[in-house]
Amino acid sequence: MTRHHHRAPARRQTLHHFVTHDPHEAMEHFAACGVGITISPLNRSSGRIEISVLNQASDGIVFTRTSFEDPVEIQSRQSPGGYQLLLALKGSTSIDLGDRVIRCERLQAAIFDVGETKALHRSAHSENYSVLIDRNLLTNRLFELTGAPVMRKLSFEPELDLEQPSVDALRRFLMGLDLSMLVRLLQDAPHGARRLSALLADLILEVLPHNHAKALERGSHVIAPKHVKRTVEFIRDNARRPITPEELAAVAGVSLRALQYGFQKFLQMPISEYERSVRLEGVRREIEGNPGEGVGEIARRWRFSNFTRFNIQFEAAFGLSAVALRTQLNQLPQPRASAS
Repeated sequence: MTRHHHRAPARRQTLHHFVTHDPHEAMEHFAACGVGITISPLNRSSGRIEISVLNQASDGIVFTRTSFEDPVEIQSRQSPGGYQLLLALKGSTSIDLGDRVIRCERLQAAIFDVGETKALHRSAHSENYSVLIDRNLLTNRLFELTGAPVMRKLSFEPELDLEQPSVDALRRFLMGLDLSMLVRLLQDAPHGARRLSALLADLILEVLPHNHAKALERGSHVIAPKHVKRTVEFIRDNARRPITPEELAAVAGVSLRALQYGFQKFLQMPISEYERSVRLEGVRREIEGNPGEGVGEIARRWRFSNFTRFNIQFEAAFGLSAVALRTQLNQLPQPRASAS
């Protein structure tokens, strides 16, 4: 009997390479690659600009290599939901984060939220290698690695310590990813391209410092005093119905203030946020287990009355919307019944 293997359609990886002296032309090329930026020369002339961009190589990741002969200021023209891992090869790049400025010299590295960055200032004769990572990709991988909804926005420590062997190894690994080689490698390997996205996201989450590092280390295991654990179990058993603060205090056997302190210290979130995370988990579990039931109906059962707000919260916690999850599950190949 012949077995038929499902083959995903090949992706169209495209390596855009261009050289120009016109900042406006460079911005148009960036826009064609899905990167909206403004380039403002800091001198009267803009000098030579050389850029290589590899997009669609893998879901949620764009690779760029850029060089500027003269100093420029670069600002985002959109609010991209993602992070930039910047590796300085020549010259320097100053990253204005609003509350502080980070200066990245040759062979140094930084990671930052693109949407929260005011501007990048590139020195003359600067060259950078950058990886742009979609926020939803990192959120989804963080959920997969911890087993818990991501209730706090992911925030990295921007300045990277290359004295740390693993951080320096990640920098060297990324530097070894030749863009033209990646195009040839992934052109007919759609499954490999998807795994590359997950691998890079996991390496970034496990190696670089961020505000979910402790959750990543402990996984789903929570070390907490008995009154916090009792409350956690009670919330998980009763999340479909409204729970009053008085009930929680009675279950915990401590004051509500002491209980709130315990949740903040051991779970790094307030009680209300933890309760919402349990309800979001419940919705996701039922979407996965009940393919024929409407997402809105499931959400209402878990006490989400405003569907728009629910979908925003769901996407922030899992890296994809509830509707997108249902669509994704519906597209999975169904098991074929075998004749007995």
